[in-house]
Amino acid sequence: MKNKINIENWDRKKQFLFFSGFTNPYASVTSVLNVDKIVRIAKKNMISFYGIMSYVVLKTINEIEAFKYVLEENNIYKYDKINASFSTLDSTNAIKFSRTVDYVSNFKDFILLFQQAKSEAENSTNIPYKKDFNKCYFTCLPWMRFTAIENTMNYKNQDSIPRVCWGKYFLENNQYMIDLSIQCNHAFQDGYHMGLFFNNLQENINMFDYE
Repeated sequence: MKNKINIENWDRKKQFLFFSGFTNPYASVTSVLNVDKIVRIAKKNMISFYGIMSYVVLKTINEIEAFKYVLEENNIYKYDKINASFSTLDSTNAIKFSRTVDYVSNFKDFILLFQQAKSEAENSTNIPYKKDFNKCYFTCLPWMRFTAIENTMNYKNQDSIPRVCWGKYFLENNQYMIDLSIQCNHAFQDGYHMGLFFNNLQENINMFDYE
């Protein structure tokens, strides 16, 4: 479900008009998260860490109102739910992209949808595209750490889709940590909202329970 926003009455009108006039209105930030709990859960229960991370990130995005506002063909809508598409590799290590996976609050339901979409993408010869706007893009670089990342973009067609990437988890003082980057359209989210995202994401990681 979505509701069209009247920009004249929108409390973010000035920021939207200012940043949407930029040729590159996108801002990104990278920070380190403690993922010790979910790494150990993934290992113990033989669950995809990629799947758990995708769930907690998508859960966090859906809990923050600022991420519910979406640019859709020159109009702004507020959606009830934000979904996700993610990258994966096939047997030849060629990159593939999943169809959009709906967000569901129950992890066990979500991981089934995630695994099905991942398997479909890995075995498909096509790059699926659905003209939906209420989504975010996930990817990961499990081979390395990083301090920043720049996403490929088509600057001719602006969108409000958040792009999230995380790297290889690593041990620090016997705790698993990870580098994670989020890129947003500054017309919709500011540093405050990205800071809120990281704080809430860490809480969701700490609270995650598979039992």
